[in-house]
Amino acid sequence: MAKQLEGPILPFLRLDAAAAVPKFRQVQDQLRQAILKGHLRPGTRLPASRILCEEVGLSRQTLVRVLENLKAEGYLEARQGAGTFVSAALPRPAAIPRWQKSLANVPDMPPPRLSRIGDLSRQMSADIGQFEPMPFLPNRPAIDRFPFALWRKCWNSVTRGGKVAALGYGDLGGELILRQRIAEYLAVHRHDPCDPEQIVITPGGHAAFTLAVLALADPGDGIWFEDPGPVTTYNLFHTLGFRLCLTDVDGDGMDVAGAAARYPGARLAFVMPSRHHPLGVTLSLPRRLALLEWARANDAWILEDDYDSEFRYDGAPLPSIRSIDSHDRVIYAGSFSKALYPGVRVGYLVLPPQLVGTFRNLSGLINRSVPVETQLVLAEFIGGGHFASHLRRMRGLYAERREAFIDAGKVALAGLANIDCSESGLNALAWLTDGRDDRAVRQDVLEAGLQCYPLSDYTVATPRPSALILGYAGVPTERMRPYLARFAEALSRS
Repeated sequence: MAKQLEGPILPFLRLDAAAAVPKFRQVQDQLRQAILKGHLRPGTRLPASRILCEEVGLSRQTLVRVLENLKAEGYLEARQGAGTFVSAALPRPAAIPRWQKSLANVPDMPPPRLSRIGDLSRQMSADIGQFEPMPFLPNRPAIDRFPFALWRKCWNSVTRGGKVAALGYGDLGGELILRQRIAEYLAVHRHDPCDPEQIVITPGGHAAFTLAVLALADPGDGIWFEDPGPVTTYNLFHTLGFRLCLTDVDGDGMDVAGAAARYPGARLAFVMPSRHHPLGVTLSLPRRLALLEWARANDAWILEDDYDSEFRYDGAPLPSIRSIDSHDRVIYAGSFSKALYPGVRVGYLVLPPQLVGTFRNLSGLINRSVPVETQLVLAEFIGGGHFASHLRRMRGLYAERREAFIDAGKVALAGLANIDCSESGLNALAWLTDGRDDRAVRQDVLEAGLQCYPLSDYTVATPRPSALILGYAGVPTERMRPYLARFAEALSRS
C-alpha cells in the first residue's frame, strides 16, 4: 500500500467541466506543460494510476489513454515493475535561482516600497560563502576530512526510535545537554569556565551577532568596528541602523586608545582578539585590559568574536577577553562553522548573568530555536570525544598545509607578492607588489580556476596596500605547489 502512494502531489491538474476541450485532453496538456516548464523534472516518478484517477476525477481507462499518448510523444516512460516516470532522456532545465527568474521577467517594474532596513538590504551584500569552492577559497575548512561516519552514528543515536525530545521546538536558550558540553569545552580548551545557563545557542555566529546588537544597542548608537573588518558583519550592523565607529588595526590589533579618544560614547565594541579577520593579528594584553576598562567606565559592552581560536599553530590558544573580565562587560560569541563545517549553522553566546533572561526571550522571538536534532547530535559528538579528536587532527593537518603553502608561495610568488601567514587561522595574505589593484587581479585569479578575496573589499576608510586573501586549509598538501604556480601565472598576466 505504501508503494502505491509514492509520487508527487500534482495540484496543477484541474478539470474544467464547462470547457469544450475533452477531459483527457485537459489532463494531457497540463502534464505536458508541467514537464516542459520543469515543474516535473526528468526522472520524476508519477503517482500510481489508481491514485491519479482518484485525485483528478478520471476513469482509469481515460487516464491510461493520457499516459499512453504522452509516452508516445516521448514525455513519459514506463519502467517494468517500477511505474511511470518523466522521460530521463529529456534535457534538464537550467538551475536558475527563482529570484533571478522573477527579476528577469519584470525588468521595468518600479522598485517596491520597503522599510529602511529592507532598502539598505538591497544595497548590502550577504554573498560571502556563496562562491564556488575553488582552490584557495578563504575560510574553508578541510571538509573532505570531516568524520561524517562518526557524525552519522551520533545522528542515529539521538534520533533512533523517533525520540520525542528531538522533534519539538526545544529550549529557547538551546538544549541543556549541548550547553553543558560547550561549557565543558570552554573550561578545558579556552580556560574560560562558565555556567551552562549563561549560554544561548544561535543558528550560527552571524545570528549571535545580530542577537547581541539588537539586545544591547538602539539604532543610531555607535559600535566600534575594526577597519579592515569582516564585510558581512559590517553590512549587518549598518543595515540594522547602527553607527559604525571605524577603528584602525595594527600589529597589536584594534587601536583601543584611538577608538576611546574618538568614540568614547559608543555603546558597544565588536572585536576579534584571538585572530583578526582578515589581517590575522591578535589583540595584545595591554589593549585587552584597556578595552575592558573603557567598557567598565562607560557602561558599554564588548562583543568578542572568538574567530578561529581553535587553530593556533605556535603554542596554546590565547585566553579570551571574557576570561579576564571581572566586571561582566563581555559577550563571547563562538561557532562551529570552521571547526566542523559551515553548513552546520550552530553558534552560541556566553553571557553575563544579568543578560541571560533578556537574550533567551529575544532569541525565542527571533529564532524560536535551532533545530533540536542538530543540537543533540552536536552534543553527542562533543560528549563522545569526537570533537576534540577532530580538532587535534585538523590542527596537525592545517599546520602541514600552512607550511607547504609558505614554502611553495615564497618560490612561486617571488617578485609578484609577499606571503603573510599568521600563526593561527585558515587563511593567508598575499601582499601584491607594484601597487596593482587587488580587485582587478582577483578577476585574473578567478579565470585561472582559483579563488581569493581582495583586501579592498574589507576596507572601509583606512587605505591599505593591495592584497589578496587566500585560504590554504582546504587545499591538499600535494596540490599546493601546482595551484600556487597557476596563481603566479594569473598574477603575471595582471
